[in-house]
Amino acid sequence: MNETTVIGSTFEISQRILLMLNTLSDMQLDEHQIAAIDFISIYAADFNILDENLHGYGNYRFSEYPARKTLISNALKQLILCRYVTLAANSSGFTYAITDSGKAFIHKIHNNYAKEYAIAVKAVIGQFEGADFKDMYQEIIRIINLSTKEMTLNE
Repeated sequence: MNETTVIGSTFEISQRILLMLNTLSDMQLDEHQIAAIDFISIYAADFNILDENLHGYGNYRFSEYPARKTLISNALKQLILCRYVTLAANSSGFTYAITDSGKAFIHKIHNNYAKEYAIAVKAVIGQFEGADFKDMYQEIIRIINLSTKEMTLNE
């Protein structure tokens, strides 16, 4: 993922994290939940949650999930430094929440993608009650395995 472009950059993921945390402002999410919700949200059709994927149907879309860990970690660090997100420690690790500054920043974004992403995030949370990471992760792995089998059969 190239940091000289917006697509696939820390900046792009930062925007989506802010949109997600704003949409789910009553929740505090850990890094794993953020990664899983983001991935499932942008490929919600593959998970039978929405009719269309926000990021299309590229052949290598499922290989993105493992690559996101570093990007999401870096994006969260940037968002904390900008005071758009807070970090809180609890018994199970760290959770993140949007700040008033983060909300003010994200409210300046008015486009169809932001609206569609918020719809997808809500749909994902509806599918995975309480943003249960274990359930989301198992579903991601299941879908990746299905996709791998389909690609092998089509060769």
